[in-house]
Amino acid sequence: MNSGDIIEMDIWSSFGCFTSPFSNIGGLLTYLIPPKTSIIGMIGSILGYDFNDYIMDGEIKKYKIEELYDIKISIQPLFKLKTRKVTFNSHYGNEPNMLNIKQDVLIDPYYKLFLKFPEHLNSEEKIFLEKIKNNETIYNLYMGRNEFFLNYEYKNVLSQNMHQRFTLNEDNREDFFDDENKIYGTLNRNLIKDTSISYDENETLTIEIGDFGDLLPNYYEYVIKKYPVKRTNFTDFEYIPVSFYTMNKNEDYFFEDIILKENSELDLCNIGENKWISLI
Repeated sequence: MNSGDIIEMDIWSSFGCFTSPFSNIGGLLTYLIPPKTSIIGMIGSILGYDFNDYIMDGEIKKYKIEELYDIKISIQPLFKLKTRKVTFNSHYGNEPNMLNIKQDVLIDPYYKLFLKFPEHLNSEEKIFLEKIKNNETIYNLYMGRNEFFLNYEYKNVLSQNMHQRFTLNEDNREDFFDDENKIYGTLNRNLIKDTSISYDENETLTIEIGDFGDLLPNYYEYVIKKYPVKRTNFTDFEYIPVSFYTMNKNEDYFFEDIILKENSELDLCNIGENKWISLI
């Protein structure tokens, strides 16, 4: 295992829920893709990072799992985006009695993940890879809620010596896409002015979270304005806008053009013939 390798794996469940803090009076809403914070939590569970493992830095708790946020990820949904509103009985806050909490739940969520560990986490990367190859984990894995057990499968390692890296900018953008290159997975929209995906009825649907009905079409590009990428001191979150789309396993949608914001560059990694991902 070399620093710079990319690990490919699939995760899925019958149901999923990644509760958004930006929910509304109609109930708790869910992100359509797992937040990076949830993916890092999954990696920590496989490695055996304890929930309460932290040190004090002044008055701030620095949790051990925070070191894993240097891992880069890309997520590709591989299912038709579908949700149902479910009512859960739950204690909420300091309320002594059970409350009925309405919650949007994902139906049959299935995602492809690409993970890239930094050099200083090389030993953790080796342990993680060994465990997922043997389908092992220290702590149980969930698709957002502990009612929804998460299944996973190791798929591949894209060696640093085998996959190319490319920096997309405005000077080489037209040549890159003229060569029929395709970009998959999630994009950091802080860097991007506009996109186009491979569908005749291409549209961009900007969503905060929820309010999107029960079933969404595959050929939209979805933009989440506040997507959690880092969690520090257990309660402080860092957000970025991200862009993604979904596809069935038998369909192939991809970003076929990207216009960058002024003076922006997009780092890409090759995952196959004319196939690229951007890691966040």
